[in-house]
Amino acid sequence: MTTLMKTTNFFGKNIRFSSQFWCLFMLCFLGAFAQAQTVKGTVSDAQGPLPGVNVILKESSNGTTTDFDGNFVLQGVSKGATLVFSYIGYKSQEITVTGADLKVTMEEDAQALEEVVVVGYGVQKKKDLTGSISSINTDDIQKTNTVSLDQAIQGRAAGVSVSGTSGAPGASPTVRIRGTGTVNNSDPLYVIDGVPINDIANFNMADAASIDVLKDASATAIYGSRGANGVILIETKKGSKRKTTVSYNVYTGVQNKIDNLDVLTGPQWAMLVNEANTNDGTPLNPELANTGALPTYNWKDAAYRSGFIQDHQLSVSGGSEKSTYYISYGYISQDGILKESGYSRHNFRVNNTYQVGKKIKVGHNIQYSNSDRTSVPEVGGNPWQRAAFVGYVTDPVSPIYAPDGSLGIPGYSSAINALGLVEYGKRDRMKESFFGNLFVELDLAKGLKFKSNYGLEITNVKSDNYVPEYFVGPTYNSPVSRYILSRSENRVMVLSNTLNYLKVFKDKHNFNGLLGQEIQNLNSNNVQAERSEIPSSVANPTLGSGNVSTSTNNGGISESKLLSFFGRLNYNYDERYLITATYRFDGSSRFGENQRWGKFPSVALGWNVHNERFYNIGFLDQLKFRAGWGETGNQNIPNSATFNTLNLNTNYMYGADETTTVGAAPLRPGNQDLKWETTVTKNIGVDLGLFNNSLTLTADYFIKNTTDLLLAIPILNTAGYKTSPYGNAGNIENKGFELTANYRKSFGDFSFSLGGNISFVKNKVISLADDGILIGSNRSKDYSRTEAGHPIASFYGYEMIGIFQTQDEVDNSAVLPKTQPGDVKYRDLNDDGIINDDDRKYIGSPFPDYTYGINLDMNYKQFDFSMFFQGSQGNDILNHTIYWLEADLGTNMSSNMLNRWTGEGTSNTLPRVTFANNGVNMPKSSSRYVKDGSYLRLKNVQLGYSLPQDMLDKTPISNLRIYLAAQNLLTFTKYEGMDPEVGVDTSDNGTSPLDIGIDNGLYPSARTFTLGLNIKF
Repeated sequence: MTTLMKTTNFFGKNIRFSSQFWCLFMLCFLGAFAQAQTVKGTVSDAQGPLPGVNVILKESSNGTTTDFDGNFVLQGVSKGATLVFSYIGYKSQEITVTGADLKVTMEEDAQALEEVVVVGYGVQKKKDLTGSISSINTDDIQKTNTVSLDQAIQGRAAGVSVSGTSGAPGASPTVRIRGTGTVNNSDPLYVIDGVPINDIANFNMADAASIDVLKDASATAIYGSRGANGVILIETKKGSKRKTTVSYNVYTGVQNKIDNLDVLTGPQWAMLVNEANTNDGTPLNPELANTGALPTYNWKDAAYRSGFIQDHQLSVSGGSEKSTYYISYGYISQDGILKESGYSRHNFRVNNTYQVGKKIKVGHNIQYSNSDRTSVPEVGGNPWQRAAFVGYVTDPVSPIYAPDGSLGIPGYSSAINALGLVEYGKRDRMKESFFGNLFVELDLAKGLKFKSNYGLEITNVKSDNYVPEYFVGPTYNSPVSRYILSRSENRVMVLSNTLNYLKVFKDKHNFNGLLGQEIQNLNSNNVQAERSEIPSSVANPTLGSGNVSTSTNNGGISESKLLSFFGRLNYNYDERYLITATYRFDGSSRFGENQRWGKFPSVALGWNVHNERFYNIGFLDQLKFRAGWGETGNQNIPNSATFNTLNLNTNYMYGADETTTVGAAPLRPGNQDLKWETTVTKNIGVDLGLFNNSLTLTADYFIKNTTDLLLAIPILNTAGYKTSPYGNAGNIENKGFELTANYRKSFGDFSFSLGGNISFVKNKVISLADDGILIGSNRSKDYSRTEAGHPIASFYGYEMIGIFQTQDEVDNSAVLPKTQPGDVKYRDLNDDGIINDDDRKYIGSPFPDYTYGINLDMNYKQFDFSMFFQGSQGNDILNHTIYWLEADLGTNMSSNMLNRWTGEGTSNTLPRVTFANNGVNMPKSSSRYVKDGSYLRLKNVQLGYSLPQDMLDKTPISNLRIYLAAQNLLTFTKYEGMDPEVGVDTSDNGTSPLDIGIDNGLYPSARTFTLGLNIKF
């Protein structure tokens, strides 16, 4: 038999194989091929099928992806081969083929999901960050069952301070990022889906997919003129390329007043009134003589109630390879704990994306909402003008209702019937808002992407209120009926265009460049009108029902524009050395032509030490250092600040008969040299991951200086102007330290996570204009001032050093006129023998030494439990409610006054009771009113149970959870006011940082108990 030989060249050598060898080789190959088979299967996660999952035969190029229903078919797979399943945000899995039909369940990779955070005009891997950015877990905040997003983020991020302004339904708290850096508006900038917005109040928290807080200038400088107070970036939920998912979340519950303030009973109050009359040498009131027989009317219970709250959230999401969608509807309704107050809101959102070909993507995110809010009187500097406080100050022996059923008129105090105040003082307001953006993304070339994003925000607020004739007391009445109408519209248009380039050279040099241009246009207009004397015969009163001769009206319109150019470069070498540089160039119509443009650069560096070859610390998985510097700006001045303006509502007289006519007078001189207020931030930080990253730590130290403060600088009255011109004068410093820590651990079926954050911020005014002193608004001018060397809005007044015990002590001390034993003793600071304005001093600061939050989550099989604590330490509160409850016998009094001074040695903290000499015991401001406002509050506690999956397999339900929750359940504090969460008083639409920390009897927070259900199909 002839044997055929074939010669083959291997590595330069000729090797001869026989024909028998080649036949054997071909038989083996055909045998192996004959064993290959077609494998099919389904890939899903806990919510259902997953489309787009990559299915690859390991160590080959043979692969496919799952279809819309999660199905795949792959040919040429031998039994025993390994398939690799991978999908973004999920853990990769390797499955050995044992049959022709596979079912694979993917698990989410929490670490992978957390690697990407939203930054200005884009996203970035968390490990590549150089700036100070805090990410807030949206799952955590949606457990809080709060109405607004700014309330929900309280205590969730280091450096972010959220203080209460009012617990009234629909009210928004005060948010500060790394302190108060300006005496102007210090609110952060909110950006939703890449578009800056002005009003966050109507945003539906359930639609938030991610929340990232940009804190230092290296992160915020990309927003230039609007980033000085920090930036909160919100991305809303989007659909995914998977089977349609339907979610319905609902909770309902009850809210009650948190009562930390005790007042006197009828007999106790009458006893002190009689004692005051005796001290003053005035006749006793015979109606109050028999104190034991007097009744006690509980005005607090009459004014407050248990309020019902409910929230419904329905969403549908899904998509295909060509498009995705997310549609949601939300409804919340909240009864206020104070009668007549309430809030309701409807939200509707549609988010869509469309893939047009391979290189074009378009989409939109649209939200419509409308809210109705009924508010009660919360204005004025005196607590008895505030409905929330009137229930405490009304004397307890006056009946709430008269014998004929009408509202009673307090007979022994200057307070108003609380029910009358809420009935005739309530105001209804409807807010309607539209917010949306339309975007297009173009893949121009490999790594080069263009995006154009157009955003529009329209907010309309209207209020129509009819107030009949009423008489609730000598100080609260109206002899005529009135109809009050107001309308306002705010419109914000933003168009941004960005070009992003991503390039990797030699696998180590990573470049990401961004160039952008943006236009912003802000318009607002408003009108107010009022008429009186509406006839009682009119069934449905309107503005036209009133007497035309009583008409009053007012209105205005304003517009401002901003043109911006910006750029950013991120460079990463081998995931070890990082650099971020940004530059923004803003031009604002609010400044004159010679100072219109502001320049805002920043640079930040990062070093991933753990990626170095020399690094060998086993337990320390991540060690990263960061350092950054940057500038941001502020343009928060009136649109007309650079122009000379006139007051058109000025009357003047002329002629011999002094005829009066309407004219105009100078209002404010303009300043063409106004320039940008600039904030410079320096930041150093470190990120640590220990014990397989089960423990993570982030620490930052920062110094933030604001220069060229935009201030209204006082001028002499003889200059002829009604208001002061604006100028640049002043410097404010905030510096501090932040620490965030999180620990996660699992033990079989039990897992838990414990996290916390703490922030130390020190505020100091470095310099101000002229005399270096700023006084607050009408609410705070008597209590606080802002001066170089002290924090903003520091409390200022007399220092109380005790109670005079004897007449001899009074005779040998510096005193206020008419001082007697039992009255307050004040320190004579200049030792001139008298007490006057020269003896006032700084007596406290509204800023805390530190704020903190603690979060605990535990899971055991189907049960989950969470607790969240939030606290503030070291801040002072000027408790002006004491001004009324411990010194004014024209109202009810705090139960503390039962420990008043009644003779030598009885008290050195509380004065005697008196009607005649309260000017001594209750000056406008003294350290007697300054109290420690520190507190720790259990903000949220929740216990949930999820039905086992095997019970749901035969139903269309993929997840079902029921839970019980409580908000503001416990508060640990020594503060004796209505609520320790006192921030900036914005109750009458003021937002001045100079009005912080003054307790004038605001609407208190409520304790809430809810029952909820989460269900997903």
